[in-house]
Parts: sequence; C-alpha cells; structure tokens
Amino acid sequence: MPAASRRLLILSAREIEALYGLPRFTEADRALYFEWSPAEREAIDAVHTFSAALHLALQLGYFKAKAQFFVYEREAVLDDIRHLLAHHFPDRELADVKPLSKPTRLLQQRTILDLYGYQVCDKTAKADLEQKAQQLARCSTQPLYILRETLQDLANRRIVAPGYTFLQDLVGQTVTEERQRLTHLLDQALTSTVTQRLDDLLQAKEGVYRISTLKQEPRDFSDQALRQEVTRRQVFQPLHEFAQTFLAAADLSNESVKYYAARVPFYTVYKLQRLPAATARLYLVCFAYQRFRQINDHLVEAFIYLVDRYEKEAKQAAKEAVQQALDEADGQLEAARQVLALFIDPSIADDLPFEAVRAKAFGWLDRERFPQVADYLRRVEFDPVGFEWAYYTTLSLTFKRNLRHVFAELDFAGRVEDAPLLEAVVFLQNLRRQGKSPRQAKPATFPTALIPKKLRGYLFVVPQPKDPRTPQGLDVDRYEFLVYRLLRNALEAGDLYVKNSTEYRRLEDDLISETRWRNPEIVLSEIGAPLLMAPIEETLAVFRGALDTRFRSVNARIAQGENQHIKVHPAGRHKTCCGSSPAGPAS
Repeated sequence: MPAASRRLLILSAREIEALYGLPRFTEADRALYFEWSPAEREAIDAVHTFSAALHLALQLGYFKAKAQFFVYEREAVLDDIRHLLAHHFPDRELADVKPLSKPTRLLQQRTILDLYGYQVCDKTAKADLEQKAQQLARCSTQPLYILRETLQDLANRRIVAPGYTFLQDLVGQTVTEERQRLTHLLDQALTSTVTQRLDDLLQAKEGVYRISTLKQEPRDFSDQALRQEVTRRQVFQPLHEFAQTFLAAADLSNESVKYYAARVPFYTVYKLQRLPAATARLYLVCFAYQRFRQINDHLVEAFIYLVDRYEKEAKQAAKEAVQQALDEADGQLEAARQVLALFIDPSIADDLPFEAVRAKAFGWLDRERFPQVADYLRRVEFDPVGFEWAYYTTLSLTFKRNLRHVFAELDFAGRVEDAPLLEAVVFLQNLRRQGKSPRQAKPATFPTALIPKKLRGYLFVVPQPKDPRTPQGLDVDRYEFLVYRLLRNALEAGDLYVKNSTEYRRLEDDLISETRWRNPEIVLSEIGAPLLMAPIEETLAVFRGALDTRFRSVNARIAQGENQHIKVHPAGRHKTCCGSSPAGPAS
C-alpha cells in the first residue's frame, strides 16, 4: 500500500488498462463489434448528423466490448474510424469526422444504456455494491477476489462499473472493516494462556525468533526432518484447538483464513511486531490453524511415501530371493542325481542301515537343501509373497523407527465399512501413545478381522518357545506393517481421511454444512448468481429464446445475401448452402 495514496494495489497497470482502457481492436474484432443488429442500426440511422452517427457507432462497439464509455481523441481511434467509413459510411471521408460535444456524448450514452438495458452506478447501486462487498468478505478477504466478484455482480445487474479508484476504496474499506470485526471478536475470545502463546511466537531465543523456526518446512522425508515436523505440530496443536473454535464462531471462511495466514510468511518478524497487536494475533491464529493442517498433510504424504518405499523394497527383495532359490536349486541338481544314485549303487549292501545311507546322502546334499531341491524337482513354484513378508520381518526395525511416531500423531476416521481397519489403527495408536510396543499387548486384544484370508498364512506363525509373548501365533511385526499398508491404500483411495487436514480431509468438509443448507434460498441469495436463483425451466426458456433469435438473425442474413461466405443455390423445391472463404470453398 503506497504511503501517498493508502489505496490497495489490487491490479497491475496492465490489468487496469485491460479493464478500463480504450479497446484495441484487431480487424476480426472490428468485424464482430461493428456489426449492427436491427435495433442498433435503427439507433444509428436516427442520428441526424454524420459525425454524431459515427461516434455513436464507435461507442456502441466499445460498449459491447467492455460495457464502458470512453472519451477519446480522433487520432486514438483512427483505425476504427477508417473501418466504419469503409464498411458503413462509404460515401464519407475522414475529414468529415468532427469532435462530439459533451451534451451530445451524454445523450448518446443514455441511448446506449436504454438499448442494452444497462444503468449507471448511482448512489443506490453503490450502496448495494458496498453491501455485496461485505458479504463477499465473509467468503474471502482476498482483495482481488472481492474486486472480481463485485465486477461480476455489476455485470449480472447490468450496471456500468464505476471507476477503478472507487472500487479500490470500496475493497480497501471492506477489507479493513472485516479485519476490525475479526480482531474485535478475537480480543473477546482470547484467554491469557493463548495470548501468551501467540506473543511468544514473536519472541527471540538465542537470536532466533520462534516463528521463524516454525515457518520452516521439511526438506525431505528423513527421520530427523519428520521428527522436527512432529515437534512443530505439537507446538501448534493448542493454538489450532483454539483457532478451530474461534474461526467457526467468527464465521471465517477457509479462503479468508488462507489470506490472513499468508501474511505471516509474507511479513518479516520486525514488520509483524510493528503491526497493531490485535492484527498480528489474528494473523498468527490463522497461521497456526493453517500450518497445523499443513503439517498433517506433510506427515500423511511422508507416511504414504515411506510405506510405498518399504513395500517396493520388499517386493524387489522377494523377487531376488526367488531367483536366488531357483539358481541354488538348479545348482544342486548334480548332488540330487548322486543322492538318487545311492538307491541303485551296487556297492551298497542291502542290509546296510538306513542311517548310514542317509549320512551318505547328506554328504552330497545338505539336509536343509532337501526341501528346496524336492520342490524344484516337483516343479513347485517358489512363493514370492512368502519371501516378501519374511523380508518385512527383517525390515521391522527400520519401519518402526520411521513410521511409528508419524502414525501415532495423526487422527484417522472413515465410514462404517472401514471399521475393521480403523479398529486396528486405534489399537496400535493407543499402544504407542501409552508408550507400549505391540509385543507388550495381550494376545487376545489384537483386532484380526482386517487380515485378508490370502495373507493369514503369512501373518499367523507357530509361536517360538523363545518368544512366548507372540499373541496367538501372530507375527506382530508383520501385522503392524499390514496395518500401515492397508491404511496407505485407504488414504490414497479416499476411503479414510485425516482429521484437521487440507489435502486428506472428507469431501463433506468442502461442502456447505447441512445446518446452513436447510435454507437454500438464503444461501443462493448470498451467492447472488442469477442462474442459481431462477427456476431451471425459466433459465432454459431464456436460453432457448436467445438461441432462436440468433438462429433467425443468421438465417435472415443468409437469405438476404448479407453473409458473403455462404451462397444459396436452389435445388428443386429446397435450397442448399455451400460455404466459401478467401482460402477456398468450405467442405
């Protein structure tokens, strides 16, 4: 905001020119905007002097392009004047075009307004516009949004937009009033504890401002980076709980929260400290709310990424293990041949004890290799899934270290059909939050309904004497990773969601609440879109009438030979059209 004007810089100079500047037509634009309907032609023909008629033709074209009136010098519109002279006033010369007096110009503006059903933005319209801007500020305090929507509202009501300076002041005043409303509510809602937490964010410790540390985002999904993100989440959690209640009570939209939250990383700490305390606290509350949810998104993304990585690693290891087993079995075929030859070896006496024969066999082929070679000879395929789940046991220390603290921080929810998975998720989270490991749980307490039948053989194992705590023969490490993997699948499919998240929240969180939608007429009235307010039958009837009118106009121009690109040829009782253009006949 420049100190000289104290007006919001909403649009760039180029954008202002595009909105309010004199139209710069191409030849194709001139052919479009300087083509007259019967009503427009009648208005031009009703003007008594040539110069006034030409200026009216110019203003009609400009108004159709931008819904604005312009005061211009002749030299600025010479190309447009030449086009009109060539196509609509062929018997006139450029020298015949004279300046237009102000009374005549204002009279022509009134004619154009009546012709198109527009009106100027008078005091009543401006008062309505201010009220509309206040409603828009509840949806988003972003100045550009308010400006665009007010312009759209003016277009819907067929009102000529006032000057940019007025709109700047209107938006600036609206933003200021909305911020004052919120800071007043915040002052009433703040407790001493929350106030202290907010003020502490702008305090320095060992030369580093706390808010500067909390602004940082993780560079990667390493264990250290994720633990730092978890620590930031714990700092923001009490502020998020307060913000959640306050923002709902203040009726602050998500877009407005984003706008205020974005002020914190935009400003330096010095600038935040120099802002009015109420304003700085509002920005910090919104930032804490937004940052907490952003952290949740980061943790979910990291969780999904790590589970994907471990699963791919296990599948690759299983693939390599299967190939290794095949290679080893193939390498033992010679030994197997020698073992089989023992049965027909004439040097072995018939009464030789079997233990001696077996000892000879184990001399050729190790005892532990017999099942593997036997399966190979029977063409039994090695089980890659078995190798995969065996690898998860090997990987358990890694995924426990990197996933458990992320998993325990998040709150998951879903539908009724996801109950078995959610039951297992809550079970493991409660253990973690109590400082326990799954191996410390009672065997009968593990929820096992989520385990697919095809995987039960890989997760339920015979309990080993050395580890009597293994619940009901369940491999606890494999069970834990199964929960992580199923949770990852559900999050990616949208079957489960994360509470207080932006990217992984429920679909319903993006919709109007059921309570508010009980009065849809009020909601639609606040939106102010005419298409939504009118019954669909009326809307379709209007569209059908406009389309029929256009069809009749096009057909009339074709029939009268005014469309140079279409020729009409009689063919018996009917007429046929063939298109043509400077490039050649149309197909």
